[in-house]
Amino acid sequence: MGANALVLAGGGIAGIAWEVGVLLGIEEVEPEASLRLFAADSTFIGTSAGSVVASQIAGGVALRTLFEQQLEEHTAEVGAKFDVLEFQETLARLLDGVTSAEEGRRRVGRFALESTTVSPGDRRAIISARLTVQSWPDRRLLVTAVNAVTGELRVFDRHSGVDLIDAVAASCAVPGIWPTVEIDGNRYTDGGVRTIANSDLAAGSDPVLILAPLAEANAPVALPAHELAVLEPARVQVVFADDASILAFGSNPLDPATAPVSARAGREQGRRLAAEIAAFLG
Repeated sequence: MGANALVLAGGGIAGIAWEVGVLLGIEEVEPEASLRLFAADSTFIGTSAGSVVASQIAGGVALRTLFEQQLEEHTAEVGAKFDVLEFQETLARLLDGVTSAEEGRRRVGRFALESTTVSPGDRRAIISARLTVQSWPDRRLLVTAVNAVTGELRVFDRHSGVDLIDAVAASCAVPGIWPTVEIDGNRYTDGGVRTIANSDLAAGSDPVLILAPLAEANAPVALPAHELAVLEPARVQVVFADDASILAFGSNPLDPATAPVSARAGREQGRRLAAEIAAFLG
């Protein structure tokens, strides 16, 4: 098996803050575990919110710096009117009667293409403002997006010839909320349209740590068993958001106001789990 992988799932602005907080909490209590997790030969896989965190960690931004950014008020950050339950209901209507996962992704992609959103330029500026590091790192970083027309997964890396800002913007293009992103003549929507973590991309790595900013009760849908089965026989651990973190996320994880409280909740959860994560990493 290969080196370890860190898989960071989607979850909006709240998810970005929570993932940063969890990782900082682990580092504060178990610094050696953090060093192993962020080793030069580690693989970083980011989907949607996770692509923001993964790209910055792989790019060498210190967790303390990323954490402090979550506590600041960012005038460049723009939230969106978003309700998790309403969004889930919309997706359920779109997916009603689909006969394959590919068809479902095409339906969601069509919805994304037809939705009225802010301009692509304005959205790109928001993503750019989030990224301290704006070029691909030397370490193995995979950023996911979905072709809005074909429903196919696209995995961007430093060899793709695509600007990191555009790759992250595509991965974060929540359908119906943010505009699709044009890359190489194709339009892309959120990588989470496939699955929230796309953890199967970590196949060949061992161990694999997955951070998923959602309640564990949602795991069967968010992290389907067949996706995790691809990782066998690697050791895999999934960290879901605890009750305090779920409360911090609120009903709108795209609201910038959720960032400080979500970061702090994640940090406390990371500190509690640090010894367990250290033992898992070995």
